[in-house]
Amino acid sequence: MDAETLRSLIGSSDHPEIVLRREFRATEAEVRSACTSIPRLARWFGVVEGSPTAVGDAFTVRLGADGTARGSIRRCDEHSVEASWAAGSEPASILSLEWQQTGAGRTELVLRHRLDSPTDIAPVGGAWEQALADLSSAFSDPQSSPSLGGAGEGIGRWRTLAARPLELTQVVDAGRERVWAAIASPQGLRTWWWRHWDDVTIAADVRVGGGYRIAAPGAGIVLEGRYLAVEAPERLAFTWRWSDDDGTSVDEAVEILLTDDAERTRVTVRHTGPWTDDAPVASYRQGWTFTLGELAAVLAPPADAQ
Repeated sequence: MDAETLRSLIGSSDHPEIVLRREFRATEAEVRSACTSIPRLARWFGVVEGSPTAVGDAFTVRLGADGTARGSIRRCDEHSVEASWAAGSEPASILSLEWQQTGAGRTELVLRHRLDSPTDIAPVGGAWEQALADLSSAFSDPQSSPSLGGAGEGIGRWRTLAARPLELTQVVDAGRERVWAAIASPQGLRTWWWRHWDDVTIAADVRVGGGYRIAAPGAGIVLEGRYLAVEAPERLAFTWRWSDDDGTSVDEAVEILLTDDAERTRVTVRHTGPWTDDAPVASYRQGWTFTLGELAAVLAPPADAQ
């Protein structure tokens, strides 16, 4: 049985980015073929018209009841394909598929859709979620028929993810390079993240697809995830899985943006999750306010230098 689809919503309300991850019981070669072979794409993605095999090649995709999309290849290599994408009259956006073997006969596929305009992400996320379900069916039954655009229950999940984004800012009296070093390296994180506890351990492989793990055994908390975007010294995005005595969170993501504020740095945090009321937002706001305050305190110039 395939693993559950994992969802992350990053970006902003103006430029949202949908990320879906799912592990399939299939080899890497099989997943690559499913993502690049026109006949196999028709089983789960849509009917591709044209011969898009190289960078710059244009194509059209028939998406059943949802109409058509057009695009052109931006990148195609052994482990990924990226294309411009415009469904119907929507502005062009960027769609990518990336695959990596995770074990014997198992491969993870990451689907990213970076939208270039405000939109209702629920039907978009729901449609891609259904597409990955169709791909799973295609691996188990090559004769299965794709839904070609049906969104299933995914629309409701993505509507919830988009409903209550938490966003807050902190101005830090340091340049972006110093702030980046503090948030995007294990050495930097150790100087300020949960520094009020003496048993915290931090590991971080800061690259797209790399993982991080922060544990505070005394408090019974483990925080872990994978990096979704690493763009020094401006943007860091990652999945967020918080585990404590109350359980483990799902489908949460965080994006941190660094922008210049004179000689200081404005740190903007955007945190999303499948929250059905405002309680998690309030709790995370309190936690992030404290944590960003610690970052600002550690990077502040010495008193005699001010």
